[in-house]
Amino acid sequence: MRLSRTAALWVFILLMGENTSYQAQADLDSLDAWVRTMHPAPFLRCGEQAWVEMLDDTREMWLDANHLERIRATNRLLQVLQDSHSSVSPWHWVFDVEREYGSIPIQWAIEGRALWVQASADSPGIDGTRVLALNGIPAEACIEAALDLACMEGPSVTATSRNAAHLVTAWVLGTTQRDTLTLTLVGPAGLPHDIHLATQGWWKSAQGWAQLSPRQPVVDWTFPDGSGLTRRDTRRTTLRTASLHPGAATLKITSFASGPWFRYGNRLRKGFSVLQQLNCPLVIDLRGNLGGMSTRMELLWKSIALERRALPFALVAKQSTSTLKAQRKGYRGLRKRWVDKHLADSPEAQYVHRMVHLPLGSVDTLTFPVHYVLGSTVFRGPVCVLMDGESASATVSFAGAFQDTKRGPIMGEPCMGPSVGTMGNPYLKTLPRSGIVVSLATAVFMAQPCEAWSTTTPIQPDILLPSLWNQPKLLEESLARWIEEAQRP
Repeated sequence: MRLSRTAALWVFILLMGENTSYQAQADLDSLDAWVRTMHPAPFLRCGEQAWVEMLDDTREMWLDANHLERIRATNRLLQVLQDSHSSVSPWHWVFDVEREYGSIPIQWAIEGRALWVQASADSPGIDGTRVLALNGIPAEACIEAALDLACMEGPSVTATSRNAAHLVTAWVLGTTQRDTLTLTLVGPAGLPHDIHLATQGWWKSAQGWAQLSPRQPVVDWTFPDGSGLTRRDTRRTTLRTASLHPGAATLKITSFASGPWFRYGNRLRKGFSVLQQLNCPLVIDLRGNLGGMSTRMELLWKSIALERRALPFALVAKQSTSTLKAQRKGYRGLRKRWVDKHLADSPEAQYVHRMVHLPLGSVDTLTFPVHYVLGSTVFRGPVCVLMDGESASATVSFAGAFQDTKRGPIMGEPCMGPSVGTMGNPYLKTLPRSGIVVSLATAVFMAQPCEAWSTTTPIQPDILLPSLWNQPKLLEESLARWIEEAQRP
């Protein structure tokens, strides 16, 4: 009887080990298969060998890792592709951590290997203070983990750091499994001191986040006299003051994805109509714009372009089970009627029609026509663009065209991606055993022809303004000089 129990115990241990090994095999095999079948050119930047080697390293550490460590390892694996649209979905794992431990409305800044408090809703007195440790974890270790969890588009060091700063709090709370955050800061005398912040529920933390990031229209105009596009816009005095640059109008676009299309187009056209009458320089602020719909970016480009250009130049897409299902779901009713009606004259209709009818596993390249200069409706005055490390995707395509055609200067930081284009059209997939949600790109948006993607680098600004979060006067002085030069006869 004792022998049979011992044998049963060993059988149970062996089965558990095989089951754990099967979980790792199922998750990573699935991820490898999705990357190869969904992306038209997954190893465009890194080469296949680099992916295979990192995949093997991830398999070795998978069995002994906890859930958060597996999330970090999965994202580190996807970083090999150098594609910001292929990563572990931060919204899902961060939400899971906040649901269990709560949220703290605090913003971080990463500069090299140093961590700083950018802004805090509950303790504004610590803004701009350097952090030595969080919950006992050295700041360098927190930064390293956040960088491993961030998305990456090419060798974009600054952009990866800006993205990683949003993930610090969730990683620390999830790793230490605590509902408080202890900040070890550098005090006024240079000595370390601790500050304790308790996590908050959704409603209270949302109020704090609203203080740090006030809501504003996706397309937000500020004219030289401080007025907005509408009376309601003008009443928002705090944001108006922050966006006011004397002698110039400011167009702040926070996203090319949010809000209804008709509202985006209406506010853009009405603002440019007012601008034509004022005849003053224009500052286009695309800092923090993560991209979105190419058609919205194109509408902005058509409003200021003085040269003919195909933007984007081409789109390379691959048909997979996920894309085919999504395309067929959207190709029905009024959308199908619109596509069929405009098939001969609309690139967007042609793209939808070709993707719906593209055979499974096939790759197709869709080229786009040259955008003509729109004549009297185009704003021909001086324009400059502001960008930072969080300017990504469609914003990168716009900045690349703006710089290549010498339409005006770009100020700020290197953005997330090169001028030749970025990946896009991401789809969410869930690893079958661990439940980790990943985002995977299914297309390549080419802003211009390129044969050597592995050598491309992020767009560099014409006027570099580093660490803008801590040096607002640097931006004000640079803009003041540019506005003065633009107003000279």
